Amino acid sequence: MFIIKYWKSLLALLIILYLSFASPSTFKDIPTFRHADKVVHFLMYAFFSSVLVYDFHNDNVVLTSKISFILTSLILPILIGGTIELLQSSVFRPRSAEWLDWLFDIAGIIAGFLFTSVLLYKMKDINSPDNKKENNG
Repeated sequence: MFIIKYWKSLLALLIILYLSFASPSTFKDIPTFRHADKVVHFLMYAFFSSVLVYDFHNDNVVLTSKISFILTSLILPILIGGTIELLQSSVFRPRSAEWLDWLFDIAGIIAGFLFTSVLLYKMKDINSPDNKKENNG
């Protein structure tokens, strides 16, 4: 049941794991610019956090347990990002760990969480029965 409900979040996590642990030579032909990896970290984790918020919203966890929602949508991705950085330096050589990568992970997580939370709140407001009555006059 969990896998079915949260397949989007799990897929986002699998993509992050692949991109984090694949050999750097896998990406050598991709055009890049200075600090492109930081942008990628930010975007990956913003996406991951957004999908988690969306999945939890659809599962109504937001309404039943705000602590569980915050722990899973903010704290868990931060811990995953930190763990991945540590594993890169110790297990997946020649990958390396960088504190700045983790900082960009965290910034992406917060941005994705805030953006998606606000977006879903606004969509709920637009679709509320009171708002529909006002528009139908």
